[in-house]
Amino acid sequence: MQDSRALIIASSLLAISLIAGACGGSSAETTTMADTSDVVFGRGSVPDTVPDSFPIPGEAVVGATLVDSNRGLTEMILTFPANVAAVVSYYEENIPGRGYEIASSAGSETEWQIQFDGVDLHGVITVRTGGSGVASAVVEFSRM
Repeated sequence: MQDSRALIIASSLLAISLIAGACGGSSAETTTMADTSDVVFGRGSVPDTVPDSFPIPGEAVVGATLVDSNRGLTEMILTFPANVAAVVSYYEENIPGRGYEIASSAGSETEWQIQFDGVDLHGVITVRTGGSGVASAVVEFSRM
């Protein structure tokens, strides 16, 4: 059972890495786009623009990230060794009390969206199933 989870997680991470590599070109760490926006692509670590108070469980793996400083937008992909319901439960329990208010939380067994607000930011977490016992989440922060 553990070997199968490890294989699923490794497969998910490989897929995320390939997607991130395709998005970022040959230099996925830093890319500047046009004169109208500065966009930085990364992977493997939480961007500095993610508030320190935002909860991320220790078992989550950070995949592709994007920071668009002109639009005040930060996105990151997290992969969890858990199902959608467990990830949703974690965020519903840990977002309040850390300076965020959940504006909405709805979805299904395979996909769920949580919208939250904090001081000067709006956030959206979209959690999707990645297979048996694996879920991924796209976390987006927009500065207001």
